[in-house]
Amino acid sequence: MLEVDIRNYLISQEPLKLKIGTRIYPGWIPENAVMPSVAFLSVSGVRHHDIDVAYPRYQFSVFSSRYIEAKEIAAEIRNILQRFKGQMGNSNVIQVAFQNEYENYENDTKLYHIAIDFKFIFWE
Repeated sequence: MLEVDIRNYLISQEPLKLKIGTRIYPGWIPENAVMPSVAFLSVSGVRHHDIDVAYPRYQFSVFSSRYIEAKEIAAEIRNILQRFKGQMGNSNVIQVAFQNEYENYENDTKLYHIAIDFKFIFWE
């Protein structure tokens, strides 16, 4: 499953691991999780109808109480994933393409939220 491979790949990258440990969650961040943390989920699930290639888009949401820290973690994820090609666990990735980034501050939680989107093109 691509989500498992993405998470395992990201937590194996030392520069990112130094910033957030293993706090990368598929889906949603658990209630009362330590910050900073990252959640990611599929926001589109596009597939070819005639070949076994999929190209879903995933959003990675970085949450931190400090703006610069959130930006640094988002930049690290972008550096790790942008233009990745090859084997990612059991997934044969043709290419990962950066799509978009946006910022938000969530008043209710007092957390900065940096969202970055990637298209994962891979063989199913």
